[in-house]
Amino acid sequence: MQQAFSEYIKIIGKGQKGGRSLTRDEAYNAMKMVLAGEVTGDQRGAFLMLLRTREETPEEVIGFVDACRELIEGDVQTLTPTLDIGCYAGKRRQLPWYLLAVAVLAAQGHRIMLHGAHEPGSGRLYASKALPILGLAEAKSISDAKHQLDTIGVTYLDLSYLLPALDTIIKLREVFGLRSCANTLARLLNPTAAKYCVQGVYHMHLDHKHCRVNENYPHIDALCFRGDGGDPEVNGERETELFVTRNGETQEIRLPIITEKWALKDTRMDVNDMLEVWQGIRNHVYGEQAIIGTLASYLVLLEQHNTSDAIAKAQALWLQRDKSSLPFS
Repeated sequence: MQQAFSEYIKIIGKGQKGGRSLTRDEAYNAMKMVLAGEVTGDQRGAFLMLLRTREETPEEVIGFVDACRELIEGDVQTLTPTLDIGCYAGKRRQLPWYLLAVAVLAAQGHRIMLHGAHEPGSGRLYASKALPILGLAEAKSISDAKHQLDTIGVTYLDLSYLLPALDTIIKLREVFGLRSCANTLARLLNPTAAKYCVQGVYHMHLDHKHCRVNENYPHIDALCFRGDGGDPEVNGERETELFVTRNGETQEIRLPIITEKWALKDTRMDVNDMLEVWQGIRNHVYGEQAIIGTLASYLVLLEQHNTSDAIAKAQALWLQRDKSSLPFS
């Protein structure tokens, strides 16, 4: 097995003239070996960092995603959300306000699956840390997640419950000092094969790569955009390009600027501030426009609204929220 895997390292590692990208089948086989632990630690590190150096092609990512989905535990498929949202970036400058947009959607009857991971020593605030304060207890099993979906319409599962081998690779950032393709794969995972999925990315042109991947799964409607810090959160201080893929074809939709006011970095990063905004006790310039913009983008995907109607409905739903209870209750 180890000798067979070395051939994949050779293919991508021979340099500009001698090397080439992996085909979809080669990428599938290589990633399956990595996730199954059939390679040495040195081979895994070399493979991941060679890919990092030249960046993965859409065809390679598709093969990798195929391998990841095949190795997801069968009981995960018993979960039946309609919307899948990956929460992998973590926030540095602002709180994860998009979680309040998720809470509004859940209150409207949408079944939502959140999943994510955390990188040790990153200094970021991850969804998994904020959600318990907002009323969503940690799900420690698939059965916990199913109960939450059935009772409050939303759950969060750590990647360690969904695909532990991929979670291990994400945490290798502490060893490499760099992220690998594992973060991209986790965003694209959609482990329950939900009809709709949302992917937030950070780097320029990564949204285009996600679109090429999403187009290969025509049974899934996907929304991808460059979110704040890389999380699935619209920053309404600037125009946002929403890439919506349906039936294997991608449409670019421009979500306009929602506010002309620019917010400074949040030095407190206190999740209790989110609770006070939810309860109407305080205002937050960045937070409220982020909630409206994010909710509007999700409605474009789920209900096929145009941007004007989506923003108007998002504003109305936000005003109608139940301020007397926790966001997730």
